[in-house]
Order: sequence, then C-alpha cells, then structure tokens
Amino acid sequence: MRRILPFVLALSVAAAAAVAAPRPGPVTKPAAATGIAPGPKSFTLDHLLTLRSVGDPTWSPDGRRIAFVVTEPDTAENANNQDLWLTDLDGGRTQRLTRHPKNDFSPTFSPGGDTIAFVANRGTGEDAKPAIYMLSLHGGDPWPFGSYDEAVSEVEWSPDGRSLACVKTDTLPKQARDWKKKKWDQNVEDQVLQYPQLWVVDVASGKQRRLTGPGEWVWSAHWSPDSKSIAFLVSPTGSPDDENLVDIGVVPAEGGPVRRLGVIGNPFAWSPDGRWLAWAAGGDKQKWVQKSDLWVAPAVPAAGRAPAAGGSGGAPVNLTAGFDGDAETPVWSTGSDTLWFFAARGVGTALAAVPRAGGAVSFAADLGAEAGSSAMSTRGALAWTQSSPTVPGELWMADHAGLVGRKLTGSNAAICDLALGTTRSVTWTSDDGVKVEGLLLRPHGAPAEAPLKTLVLLHGGPYTSRYALGFQAGPQYFAASGYQVFMPNFRSSGGYGTAFMLRRRSDWGFQDWRDVMTGVDSLVKWGLADGGRLGVYGGSYGGYLAAWAITQTDRFKAAGVIAGAVELASHFGQSDIHRYRAYDFEGYPWETPENWKRSSPYTYIRNAKTPTQILIGENDPRVPYPQGQQLYTALMSLGVPVEFVHYPREGHGLREPRHRADQFMRQLAWWDRWLK
Repeated sequence: MRRILPFVLALSVAAAAAVAAPRPGPVTKPAAATGIAPGPKSFTLDHLLTLRSVGDPTWSPDGRRIAFVVTEPDTAENANNQDLWLTDLDGGRTQRLTRHPKNDFSPTFSPGGDTIAFVANRGTGEDAKPAIYMLSLHGGDPWPFGSYDEAVSEVEWSPDGRSLACVKTDTLPKQARDWKKKKWDQNVEDQVLQYPQLWVVDVASGKQRRLTGPGEWVWSAHWSPDSKSIAFLVSPTGSPDDENLVDIGVVPAEGGPVRRLGVIGNPFAWSPDGRWLAWAAGGDKQKWVQKSDLWVAPAVPAAGRAPAAGGSGGAPVNLTAGFDGDAETPVWSTGSDTLWFFAARGVGTALAAVPRAGGAVSFAADLGAEAGSSAMSTRGALAWTQSSPTVPGELWMADHAGLVGRKLTGSNAAICDLALGTTRSVTWTSDDGVKVEGLLLRPHGAPAEAPLKTLVLLHGGPYTSRYALGFQAGPQYFAASGYQVFMPNFRSSGGYGTAFMLRRRSDWGFQDWRDVMTGVDSLVKWGLADGGRLGVYGGSYGGYLAAWAITQTDRFKAAGVIAGAVELASHFGQSDIHRYRAYDFEGYPWETPENWKRSSPYTYIRNAKTPTQILIGENDPRVPYPQGQQLYTALMSLGVPVEFVHYPREGHGLREPRHRADQFMRQLAWWDRWLK
C-alpha cells in the first residue's frame, strides 16, 4: 500500500491561539480524575513532553559501530533538537557525539570509520543554512566542510572515500532574493523557485558538481557499492499530491544522463553486489490506494543492450505478489540473495524474508512490538528502532537477521520505571461477520474486568495505519488520570490482509465506523467499558471519524476533533491532496457529488448534540483551518457546547512543546469536565 499522506497524523496533532467557546474548559493542568489517582511514579505531562525519539541508524563500514540521531524536545526554547549519538558494539558503550542547539542529522561514516560527515546549521545570522560538517571519532569539535550557497538536506560518503553525495537546494535567483528583502514576497500557487538537486563533492579538493538537471525534485540519494553510480528518488514538484509520480533515478557519479526505472518510487536499497535495487511500493500509477509490494530491478542495463528510453534495462519484478499484506522498506542479506523487511501482523510486527530470485515469504518470530527503520551491516547484523507498550522507542540489534534482538540504547530509560497502564489486544466481530482487532490500555492498578470510563481513540491514515504494540504516549497520559483508552483497528487498517485494508471505495464513515461501534458495544457487553461514560477523539482521519461520530450517535459524552475534515467537497479544494481523494471517492466532487456528500459529517450536522473540542493548526495544508472553523460555527449555532483551539505556525501535527502541552492539558480538562 502506498504511503498515502493526507490523513496520517500522530497524537501530537492539534492547533493554536484559543478562540472563545460558549463554555470554555480550564487551561491550567487539571487535578487527577477520580477513580485511580496518579501515584508518585505515574506517567505525567512532563514525561510525555520530554520523550526522546531515536532514528536513522547508520552502520560503520566495519560493522562495529552504529551512528544514529536522537530527537529531544527543548521545552525551554520551545523547539525540538536533533543530535548525533554513537554505539560501539565492541565496548558496549553508547555516547553522545554532538550537543548543539540547532539540528545535527544525516550521519555517514568515512570508509575508515574514524570520521563522520553530517548536516548541521551552525552558522550565524539570519541567512545561515544547513551545510556539511565533519567530526573525528578520535576527539575534537566538528568542523565545516566546504561552502554552500543554499541549504544542504542530506549527505552520504562514497564507499571508496573519494566523494560525498549531497542534496542541495537550487540557488534562489538574485531577483527573487531582492524581492523578498523588499517584502515583494508574494507566493504564486504551484510555482517552484528552488528544487533540491543532487551534487557530488570531491573530498580532497572540495570541488562541487551538480548531477541532476533543472525541474527535478531530488532526495534520498545513495551510492552504489562500487562508487560509480548514485540512485535517488525524483519527483516533478515534491508535492504530496505527486506521490504516484515519484520515480527512482540512477546517474553516473562522474555525470551523465539520468536513467529512471519507470516505477512508483519509495525508499530503496542497493544490493551489496551492486546489481540490484529493491524497494516497497504499489505497482499501478493509476491507483492511489493499493497494496505495497516488494520489488527488485536491475541497477544497470543488461550486458550488450542499451536501456529503453526512460527504462532501467530490466523490468521490475514483484517478489510479494502472493503475500497477503504490505511490505516495508527492505534490507539486503550480505550475499545479495535475500531481502528482509518488517511486516505488520495484526497489532504485532514480524521480520519477513523473501528470496531475491522469487519464492514464498517466510517469517521470523513476532517481535511483540512496533518496529521500523532497519539497517543491515556488512557483517549481516541488523539494527532497527523498536518500542513496546511499556518501553518507548530505542535502538535494537540482532547479530543476524531473524534472531531475537537486544536493546542498545536507553534514551527513555526513566519511563520504564513508572507505573504505566497495561495494554491488551481485544478482538470482536463486526456487523458483517468480519473479525476486527484493537488495543485496550487500562490504567495502572485498575481491576482486570471492571467497567471503566473509556476514551475511543481513532487513528489517522487511514490506509495501512494501525495501532500496534508500541508505546502510546498520549493514551498513557490519559490512563494516568483514570481513563481507559480503546484503540480500534477498523477497516482500512494495515496488518489484516489486503482486502481488509483496501475496503470499499467512497465508504468513509460507514463500514469503518460500524467496526468502531461494534467494538465499543463489545467492551460494554464484556463489562470492560462503562457505557455511560464514553468519549471519542482522533487526529486527521481519526479527527474526521470523530466529527462523523457526533453526527451519528449521542452515546458519547464528549468528543475531540483534531485536524479533522468535516465537509469533504470544500476540503478537496482547500487541501494539498487531490488525486488520492478523487480516486477514493470514484471521481472529483463535481463528478460524483453524491459520494462526497454522503460521507461528509457536515451533511448530518443538525444531529450533533455531543460537547466537542476542536483542535487544529493554523498552517495545516492537509486539513486546513477553515474545516475546524466550519465545524465550530455550526455547533455554536446549534447550541452544542464547543471549544475551538487553533495554534499559530503549526501544520498537520503540533511540533512546538508549549503547543503540545496546551493540547494535552486541554484534552484532559475536557474529558474531566464531561466524563466525570
């Protein structure tokens, strides 16, 4: 399934500057809800706001070290900071390499393994831009490498050590720079003044040369093992609406014509022998919702034959056509004969393997966790990121793919000592006889079977998204105040087969919502949820479903709509995603108006009676501010208790720690007000 962007949203979503509501809730941190009071070691708002995330694991050439990036909220500066860390497997030591108030990222080892190149913005002045820096692992401070007129976004060292590949933005025309300084800074829709381009920098001389031409949006560049070619992702504009137009390009390191594979491009991997490229994506550019398969294609044209125009010299081969599930970005075995990838299986994650020459998909043991961001070393060791219900994300590794892994880092070690809520899987039968699964997070110390006040949390996406056995920070925060959180994996969720994920097109709000409500009914019937104290909330597509909920039932005492679309035809015109939505609704709004109207919560808004909190970012391109405003105005006009909060500078998901703090405090106050 393609990584459809329009409704993917983490729980950190919301919006800024509060707008007065008929009955606004408190904005200070509320006392704990009655029932199960937080103890001295409960998961608090401070814990939630200061969680670190680990990513971008990168092996040293000898397979003895792993560099990675840790992102840490800086509550004092109201920002998020990225720094480089290193794990030395021989000594079993993990250390922080950089400590700077601006972001350090994209680490890459020299072939000798004693130096790391990375991207950082350590300049001064308002025109300072991210550039390439070097850091010796023998000690000392980082130093700048080269001079760059525009921002560098990524860097990778060539295997032979002679060159660096980097992606750098086109130079902004002087006239455009002068205009901006004079406040002639109007934006022309769909006009792209600067494209990120692929460059190569000679390590010895610092000489730079550009490898890609104008009008190509380039990123995710990776060297071939022989250092003779560079493969990369390329798109017409970089817009999320061009998702199916992304391709994989290959260009000689010395310069020359770019070959395109003619596929739907996604993050890819070179085989160690340099003969193949592999990636996970859909195979039909006319379908904007489809299964994600694992593909391989020759990296170079067949011997003695020139590639066809726009072709790769060999047709891509689908290795997982018979696998009833989605493939993730693969890694290669050291012998270039096997591809490994993580696969969602219900609420769990398993490591899967498939032969490069074709064959059945096989599985290692289920991790009982949520995993991703894998990287294979030259020795065959596998590193990845993983979290579980009581352990936030950390770096893990196994000496060989398929073996049980071990945790390498303790970036969030203090969280593991807290009195956290317990998570279990629950399964029920929907109204059409299909089995549906979800997660139930009960407060620490809660009786195993007692009915509790319950918040129903709806995920974004919706396609391939799911609630997995990973760490759920927002639900843990609410559980610490006595709320049970139910997270259903309704129709369109990943991990339950292709038919479950694809569902029926133009069916927003129907079968998925029936899956949710049959799950709620089951919890009440089993004596696990208090049917008189139910709340519902979600972000992005989950925000849409929460808006749908208040127009379909009055069973919920309160609701939270986070960046949720409410009137789908106008949403089509306001947002930055169009092709996917037109595909999903079987036509544009003027072609199939009945489909768009039937699934719009606004069509049924006169039924709404549920007190509703609306949170949205003022600069959200995916679900723009007018959608929240429209819902607020309607509910206020209907006399429904409503609170509308919108956050300056924020997009589709809150980034600033103070905004996130306000979001979660307001949410808890809202639940305490209506679900007591």
